[in-house]
Amino acid sequence: MVGKNIMDKKRFLKCLVKAQSVPGPIAINTAFFVGSEIGGIPLGIFLVLSVFLPPFITILLVATFLWHYIEVPYVRYFLVGVRIGISVILIDFIYRITKKWRIRNFVLILTGMLLIIFLKLHTIYTFILISALYFLIIRGEK
Repeated sequence: MVGKNIMDKKRFLKCLVKAQSVPGPIAINTAFFVGSEIGGIPLGIFLVLSVFLPPFITILLVATFLWHYIEVPYVRYFLVGVRIGISVILIDFIYRITKKWRIRNFVLILTGMLLIIFLKLHTIYTFILISALYFLIIRGEK
């Protein structure tokens, strides 16, 4: 955007800050805020669709193609390999995020997950409980 002189660096950074401050995928948020800044909400919506639709349609086409051949052993092996690859990528991602955490943070998150999974405690109540525990622990450390 900046290199093509569509918008100056300050406006682009402003859009990027907005995109990071709202929940959701950063690419979609950035597309919306940049489009809205340049051409209003219609362009923002158009850019969101431009970011979202190509991979969505590609995934649909691949899934439709593979569905017809799901009984073929090599297709099954391929899908198992894909599942393993994605699992490894997710595990690596989680490791990179959590390696800087203290053990306390990991224990609190694990406790929250266990409360939700095994005790069927509602997510909101679990969030409130774990947040309260976190702040009590932080206060105790000071």
